[in-house]
Amino acid sequence: MNTGQFKETVDYVRSQKPNWFLTEDAHLATAEDISDTEKTIGKRLPDQYAYFASTYKAGYFAFLNLYSLSPLNGWCISRSENGNLVLQGITMPPNFFPFSDDETGGYYGFVSDDSSYSNAVYFYDSSSDAQPEPTHQDFFDFVVEKAFQPTHFGLKLPDY
Repeated sequence: MNTGQFKETVDYVRSQKPNWFLTEDAHLATAEDISDTEKTIGKRLPDQYAYFASTYKAGYFAFLNLYSLSPLNGWCISRSENGNLVLQGITMPPNFFPFSDDETGGYYGFVSDDSSYSNAVYFYDSSSDAQPEPTHQDFFDFVVEKAFQPTHFGLKLPDY
């Protein structure tokens, strides 16, 4: 799914289910927020996530909790002494950037190479020593499936 298709899908769902978007965070991420985050993590964020963070408000986005890059919101990502990212007191595996959680100790995020993160989504179970596992979805497809749950709610989304 490309950016235009994602926007069209979100706009359609908002028009059909406006109450699903009532608990978003108050602030969009700015270009400076994105740049500051990239400096903190030392790598470039995935383009789909950067687009989302600067276009849509984080928080509960329909049925998916998405972290914000704005420092004005409650989620704050920092570095531990060994350089790994820390979120809510949980140290993430090397090269893993979390953007959401399943509210039971699991995190969804991106895995990086030397300089950037790809749009591919991975799942990390913080209660195990396992490495993040691929979900076989990119960020946009993941958000549409988890946030909107079209099969469960019988939403007829555009075919791409």
